[in-house]
Amino acid sequence: MRAVVLKEPGVLKVESVPDATPDAGEILLRVRDCGICGSDLHAAKFGIGMPPDTIMGHEFAGEIAALGEGVDGWKVGERVVSLPYMSCGTCDACRGGYGFHCATMRNDRARAIPGAYAELVRVQPATCLRVPDEVTMREAALVEPLAVGLHAVRLGPVGPDTACVVMGAGPIGAVTILWARHAGARAVVASDPSPGRRALATRLGAHAVVDPNASDPGAALRALAGVDPAVVLECVGVKGTINAAMQLAALHGRVVVLGVRAETDEIFPLIGIMKELELAFALAYSREEFAAALERSRRTPST
Repeated sequence: MRAVVLKEPGVLKVESVPDATPDAGEILLRVRDCGICGSDLHAAKFGIGMPPDTIMGHEFAGEIAALGEGVDGWKVGERVVSLPYMSCGTCDACRGGYGFHCATMRNDRARAIPGAYAELVRVQPATCLRVPDEVTMREAALVEPLAVGLHAVRLGPVGPDTACVVMGAGPIGAVTILWARHAGARAVVASDPSPGRRALATRLGAHAVVDPNASDPGAALRALAGVDPAVVLECVGVKGTINAAMQLAALHGRVVVLGVRAETDEIFPLIGIMKELELAFALAYSREEFAAALERSRRTPST
């Protein structure tokens, strides 16, 4: 099969590799659509401990190509979206729906299993969900980033009385805006230096959009809601943005960090101390959140 292979940091090549085959208790998917995550870009650039010939890719949907021994309840040809990991299924994290925290978890980062930048990928039945007929395969591949945004909004938490700022209107920032509006946030300000991304944020329902190089997102929120941000969702992942989020947050506010930075950063702790801020870091999502994102994809999110 063909696959995109990480040869070394900064070098990706399309190569022919041995066909993936399902072990007992596994399902083999023929990949139909796979997204490129921002974390993949970081991983490809820096390596992040991945050995040569790693196959990445964790935002995917496909059709069942084969069933491993002992797999029941699934049929070849069914359309499936899968959480992008294999886990033990029995530890406390797995039983709670957080397989990403399983001590024995295997995913594309660990290279114990190849990812979905390939024609075929192995998954577990427990991580699979059937794609509804009205959802296209490309839309199904977007369920993974949608679930990331949902997880972050719940970590806020963002609700009907929440005034918040979303820093960054790239793919994750965009879905975070959608979920914040779906949660009923009374004011959502999106901050991004890109005119195109600001325009997208407006179409997705942000109440106001600002260029952070030209104006203050906090001032924009105060003009809308009369308060500082109770929740700041940092979706950028470059040096200084966590500290900038802390500066924006209100007294007793909460900063949720979604942006992935593969290098060290600095914060000024006194900002957090004086405001008594909470700083939360978001990793992926639960299985329930992934399923909720798939269900929500059946309808157009309200704005």
